[in-house]
Amino acid sequence: MIRSLTLLLVCLLMLSDLSGQSCCSGGVPLSSNLGMPSAEQKTVQLNLSYDLNVLNTLKVGRERLNDRSRKRLTHSAILEWSYTIHPRLSVEGFFSFIRQVREITQVTGEDLSAAQGVGDAVLLLNYRLLQWQEGAGSWRVALGGKIPLGAHDRTNDRGLVFNAELQPGSGAWDGIIWSQWLQSLNFRPSMSLAATVAYSLKGKNIRYLENQTYQFGNEIQLALSWSDRFLLGQLLFDPSFSLRYRQVEPDRFNEGNLPATGGQWVFINPAMAVWLHPDVSWSIGISLPVFAEVIDTQFSPTYRINTGLFYRFRFDRRPSSTTATPIF
Repeated sequence: MIRSLTLLLVCLLMLSDLSGQSCCSGGVPLSSNLGMPSAEQKTVQLNLSYDLNVLNTLKVGRERLNDRSRKRLTHSAILEWSYTIHPRLSVEGFFSFIRQVREITQVTGEDLSAAQGVGDAVLLLNYRLLQWQEGAGSWRVALGGKIPLGAHDRTNDRGLVFNAELQPGSGAWDGIIWSQWLQSLNFRPSMSLAATVAYSLKGKNIRYLENQTYQFGNEIQLALSWSDRFLLGQLLFDPSFSLRYRQVEPDRFNEGNLPATGGQWVFINPAMAVWLHPDVSWSIGISLPVFAEVIDTQFSPTYRINTGLFYRFRFDRRPSSTTATPIF
């Protein structure tokens, strides 16, 4: 299985080479890839995924402009992992490979700019504060940060440094707070509801353009999620649906707010996971904006697709019990 995961990662990286992340954020989509499912002690969980984020909607405030001459794409290959140290405590995080692309269509032709490389990493300690009704409900909190492994000084073919939005890394350490309340329903134990909050406190890149300072805007995300489980033939299916709110403060350049950055969005996130084995599942989901309000004029997310392979390994080799848990 590890060999299969490695092969899939290589394929994802090759796919990235063949082809950014929404505005006001740099590198890998952090907050949307936090929170691995709860697991028994001495359990390792891996999730290898490919994430495509498309920005092809130009807006001023809430108004959509009729301009299709520009497009932003972020291709991300993400390896999420977790290890359960204690029934209440786990450590988790992820590594990433990012390809940021900007396409500009003009009368004279198409201008393509792209930067790629290893993205920033995340490390979190996840603690279950409360559990009630024999495991039917829980409240978890995670604290940690983003480690600036990704490059922030990639250049184009003329030797000019790309803007921060096109870099695979942010060049700054961030603080992250994550929390989730989860409750199974009495009338249908396989069905659950979850409320999730994630806050990212952005650090400063003091080496931006060699001697400048750049800071992405602080970000908060709130989500309400529903998930269920049903059996079809020999396979288990986990459908889920989330309503997610995202608010980002303006970026700061040399201590001043950067124009055309920051805003707020509401997304819907339908997804489906299928369990191919008690410890192996494949998932696919899409994120669609239903509301967007940006500051000044800027590109806004058009859609985002994520697909991944999840694998769980227990050192004690005890039988598995899959639990439908929404991941936000």
